[in-house]
Amino acid sequence: MANRKYRCPHCQSVETATPVVGQKLVITCRACGGRFRIAPPSARQRKRSSTAHSTVKKQVAQQTEAARSESQRATLAHLLNERRLGDYDILDELGRGGMGVVFKAFHRHLKRIMALKVIIPERDNEETLTKRFKREAELHARLSHPNIVHIYDYGLISGVQYFAMDFVVGTSLTTLIGSPEFVLEKRVHVLRQVAAALEHAHQHGVIHRDIKPDNVIVDAGWHAHLVDFGIAKPTNNDGLENITRQGLAVGTPHYMAPEQFRPKLGECGPLSDVYSLGALAYHTMAGHPPYEADTAHGVLILAATTEAMHLAGRQCVSEEVIDEDLGAIIRLAMQKSPADRYPSSKALHDDLERWLLDDEVEARPLGKLMRWQRRLKKKPGRLRTFGIAAGGFTTVCLTFSVGLLTLRNRLTATKIELADIPDSTESNALSGFSSGLSHMTELVDTLLAIGIASTTLLILLGGYFYVLRTARLEHLSSGRQDTLPTEIGTTADEV
Repeated sequence: MANRKYRCPHCQSVETATPVVGQKLVITCRACGGRFRIAPPSARQRKRSSTAHSTVKKQVAQQTEAARSESQRATLAHLLNERRLGDYDILDELGRGGMGVVFKAFHRHLKRIMALKVIIPERDNEETLTKRFKREAELHARLSHPNIVHIYDYGLISGVQYFAMDFVVGTSLTTLIGSPEFVLEKRVHVLRQVAAALEHAHQHGVIHRDIKPDNVIVDAGWHAHLVDFGIAKPTNNDGLENITRQGLAVGTPHYMAPEQFRPKLGECGPLSDVYSLGALAYHTMAGHPPYEADTAHGVLILAATTEAMHLAGRQCVSEEVIDEDLGAIIRLAMQKSPADRYPSSKALHDDLERWLLDDEVEARPLGKLMRWQRRLKKKPGRLRTFGIAAGGFTTVCLTFSVGLLTLRNRLTATKIELADIPDSTESNALSGFSSGLSHMTELVDTLLAIGIASTTLLILLGGYFYVLRTARLEHLSSGRQDTLPTEIGTTADEV
């Protein structure tokens, strides 16, 4: 790739650099000494991908909003004007979906802010929508987990159905994904919590079916909260799953498992959520969904017929490189066939936890040498001990080799002196001494070769332990950083 010119954001001087795809480059300005980073060439592709994703989201939202009747819109407008529903004071609108609207509300008696989800059914579908909304409330009420919002109240007031749940003060994962300060370990930490929430839901007979960034809220303590069970499905046969959804998509195209839109591949079940979480992980790391097209139908076709690009070795949005282990975890979760994925959300959760602990992950088994190397990297104390031992043995071997080299030089000098003695004076004793001297020289050469080889091996081994320890310390240091250093917090613009 050709050189490009970039303007330093600190002093406005121009620097020349060669951008490399998939690598983080930091330039030190020769004029002021300030440091700044170069946006990788893939940034433009990310921008185009983000635009395509937003286009599909807008299309789906417009279709959903267009499906509302005039009476429903009038009722919603009345609620916003009156700012009141029963014991709840409506403070603000948080979002709209296929079944209703979510408000930020204040319960006057409990003196507590809650999230209030409401629907306004029409007469022609009132019974179906009522059953469906009640089912959502019932399924949601089954769950009690730190990473799932709790439901507190359900009712019907003036033809408006509602239920109240936790109001989480936080940021949508959709917003966080594009932040470079949202480092790689934090992203995996959030995904692991979502996997734990899904495992709890599956154990209680609930399939979410709509895992996406909009449905994950992250609070200030980096705790993830799974929301919106509007299209959740029970796994047991309690009769509720027979309620159909005419005209509404069962899921979000970018994150739907193939069996959600291709029934011949199998029934939608807990492993469908595993796939969706894998697609969510892909988006969280890459900055864009695994499949993108200009229409929702195009996205589904790509998801059914192609494999997503492997993320291993590519750059995360936070400009950290995604390693082979994490890439393998996402790839295994997103397998087309449910039988080829993780057997449960817990298995995916456990692998993400192993990655955080720098352990071997099930998605990518290691050989004996790599496993031994990983164990050493986890224990800097052992690396230091082995390094000191290797250094000590290196010193001994080096001293031994120097001594042997000195002895060999003396033996060679003695052989030369004997060779200079005239033949007439050579006796049998002298001949035997010369022969023994030759044997001794050969032995010293052999020992010297062994000493040099041992010294070289120990030096390489000591360097190997030093590299492992340095890599481990850098890993621990980067894991403690919640934000990027301020001196490289500015991205330069290309001139």
